[in-house]
Amino acid sequence: MRVSRIDNPAKRMLGWLVRYSVAGKHTRKFFSDLAHGGSSAKAKAAADAFALAHLLEHQEIRSLRTRLLPRRNTPHGVPGVARYVRPGGTSAFWTAYWTQEGVRRQKKYSVAQLGENEARELAFATRAEMTAGNEERLEELLDIHVPERKGATKRQRGAADLREEAPKRRSRPAETIQERRRA
Repeated sequence: MRVSRIDNPAKRMLGWLVRYSVAGKHTRKFFSDLAHGGSSAKAKAAADAFALAHLLEHQEIRSLRTRLLPRRNTPHGVPGVARYVRPGGTSAFWTAYWTQEGVRRQKKYSVAQLGENEARELAFATRAEMTAGNEERLEELLDIHVPERKGATKRQRGAADLREEAPKRRSRPAETIQERRRA
């Protein structure tokens, strides 16, 4: 979420630009000084209020995406599961993390007692069990707030969106394009 000042008198663009994204869909909204009585302060206040409302509206989506989707810094592809080695290399363990009713929880599995593979698999299974309902909730929220995304179900998407998926007609007939290539 960014709120930036835009001062471009040549294009008569004086105001504040709010840029944000939800599930990879980027959106922006411009708050013109002129539309807010010629006052930069009023336009800024409107932009900030819009940004705050957007953050509050999409807070659960952002939180679930952060907790559930793998990121580049997750070497094994499962967020919320990590392998730790105690300082000095005395013991290693796999840990599964999750949030339960607002409280951060964890479960550790010792590599020395269970073996590397079993400790890792138990950590993965624990994480999956404890976050089972979150993936369905994320899909539900994304279908509501971002119906045009690729993973949305067709019944959630509007008929207009489905028409837009139809192949687009070329602006010129094929013969004209072929004639231009010959020339």
